[in-house]
Amino acid sequence: MSSSNIVDILKKMPEVKGAYFLPFHVDHTHNFQGIIDYETKSVTLEDRIRYMDLQSKCGPTVTAFVDNLPVAVFGCVILWNGVGEAWSVFSEKARRYPIAMTKSAIAFFDIVEILFSLHRLQITVNSNDSRAMGWAKCLKFVPEGLMLEYSADKDDTFMMRRSK
Repeated sequence: MSSSNIVDILKKMPEVKGAYFLPFHVDHTHNFQGIIDYETKSVTLEDRIRYMDLQSKCGPTVTAFVDNLPVAVFGCVILWNGVGEAWSVFSEKARRYPIAMTKSAIAFFDIVEILFSLHRLQITVNSNDSRAMGWAKCLKFVPEGLMLEYSADKDDTFMMRRSK
């Protein structure tokens, strides 16, 4: 991931009162309640941190801070030319700012689509998480299909694609 790409993304992120964005660094996970809250039965906290760090090396990733604490991470793994898989992790504190976080996520994904000339941006969403499904739809993602036992915990997961 080119540092100039991340700088371009940060310059274009919306201003959010009381919040700021930085390029993701694995040290952000030390004070990030979201990584702890995002629990799975079969993946340890250390593995979740390692996975997040690995994903951040495969495409643009930013951390949102409020009160100098990380509250959300937005990322996009560039799978190949023209195709990216978006991801995000939130703390409960980020959920206190739904409009700001939604606008920030939309801006991040819009910027990534343009900067990387993506013709497809996809996400996976646990089929049991109605809040995540609703939020994905707010971000302009539409379901394409159900992947059975796709998650580490063998939960069914929707593949969703960003619509234009």
